Amino acid sequence: MDKKQNVFAVCVALAVMSIIVSNVITNKQTNFFGFAVTCGTFLVPVDYIVSDLVAEIWGYERARFVTLVAFGCNALAVAFFALTIAAPSFWTFANQNAFEAVLGNTPRVLVASFTAFVVGSLSNAKIMDLMHARDGESRLALRCIASTIVGEFLDMTVFTLMAFAGVLPPAVLAQMIVVSALIKIAVECIIYPLVTSRVIRRVKAMA
Repeated sequence: MDKKQNVFAVCVALAVMSIIVSNVITNKQTNFFGFAVTCGTFLVPVDYIVSDLVAEIWGYERARFVTLVAFGCNALAVAFFALTIAAPSFWTFANQNAFEAVLGNTPRVLVASFTAFVVGSLSNAKIMDLMHARDGESRLALRCIASTIVGEFLDMTVFTLMAFAGVLPPAVLAQMIVVSALIKIAVECIIYPLVTSRVIRRVKAMA
C-alpha cells in the first residue's frame, strides 16, 4: 500500500470514529458562553475536514464512498448498542439505566442523525469537487470554508428539524441550528491553517 492509500485508510477510520463517537457524546450538553450545545458539536467537524481532504485529493466519488462506509459502520454500531441494551443483565451488572441513557437513542433522533450526516457530508464533498473543477489548485481555503458552511448548515437544519420539530419552540430550533453550525464552522476555520491545508498539500506532493 502506497503512502496516499495509507492516508485514505486513515481518513476512513477518522470518519467512522467521528460519527460513532459524536452520536454517543451528543447525549451530553455543555455550556458554551451561555448557550446549550451538545458535546458532539465539537467532534463533528472532523468528518467535514476528512471530507474536504478526500474530495480535494481523490474526488467526489471517493468522498461519497467514505461517507457511506461511515454511515454503515454507525448503523452497525447502533444495532449492537440496541442488542446489548436488550440483552438480559447478569445479576452483577447494576448499571442498566446508565447504560441505556448513554448508548440508547430514540428512533426519531437516530433517523435525524443518520439523514443529517449523509446530507451534510455529501453536500460538503460535492461543493469541494465542483469548486476544485472550476478553480483548479487555487482558492483551496475558499472551497474548504465554503463547502463547510453549506454542509454544516444543512446538517444542523436537517437534524434539528427532524429530531425536535414539534417538540421545541421555533425560536429554540433556530438558535440550535445557527449556534451549533457557527461553532462547527469556527472549529474548521481554526483547524484549516494548522492542519487541513498542510495535510492536503503534503498528500498531493506524495508520489
